[in-house]
Amino acid sequence: MKNSKQLFTTILTLSAVAFLTACGSSKNAVGTSDFSSRSTDTSTSSKPLAYCNQVTGTEISAKLKTYTDSSSTVRMDYVNVRLTAIPSNFEDSTTYIAMWKWLANSSGNTYLDSTALKFILVNASTGQAITGWKNTLRWSDVSAIAKNMSYSDAATFFANVNILVDLKDANGEYDVLKITNYSVSTNKAVSQADALLPLFYANPADYAYESTGAGRAQVLQDLHPLKNYANQGFSAAQFQSMTNNFCF
Repeated sequence: MKNSKQLFTTILTLSAVAFLTACGSSKNAVGTSDFSSRSTDTSTSSKPLAYCNQVTGTEISAKLKTYTDSSSTVRMDYVNVRLTAIPSNFEDSTTYIAMWKWLANSSGNTYLDSTALKFILVNASTGQAITGWKNTLRWSDVSAIAKNMSYSDAATFFANVNILVDLKDANGEYDVLKITNYSVSTNKAVSQADALLPLFYANPADYAYESTGAGRAQVLQDLHPLKNYANQGFSAAQFQSMTNNFCF
């Protein structure tokens, strides 16, 4: 990300504000890093890792990319998100978007953190934060910002904006980012998209097993972006190259 040092300074400042004004705290995860699909071992892993991911939902599609701080260290507590498709009525501000995190253990049990994730929007060209921390997003929140950036519609705006999500998960215990679209009138979910949080093994065959050798939860294996290419003769390095195409 451009100007990452300056952005990281902004993040620290906004994080302090968010901490002082937070209205709740996350429940401890029921799993541990032993069960996590995310790998924190970027330097010694013998298995190629996916640094980026993508998900295509019925209304929401997105790409995900690891966050690297000013010292070139991958931070597991943040993730970059680029919305590549949004609900057709999003510009009417009749719906809003919120994000969540969840995990699954080897027995297939899942846990959804009940605290909505906070995020900021960042100008992809300059690396500058263009909003404060938010936990919901509707078009009316950012339409004036989009206009000031000379973007007249939501799709073009989000194509040029990154969303930096604070996962509050330094150890990489959670597996999945859930992006949910809600009705403003009912506050009920209309659609959602679930994506594996990078880093994870790029090869679906490697990803099928946890570090302990136990089989990974099927619900997580089903979310691997390259699952349909498993057992077709591709090498782990080729799988990593494929996931690199998801980067932005």
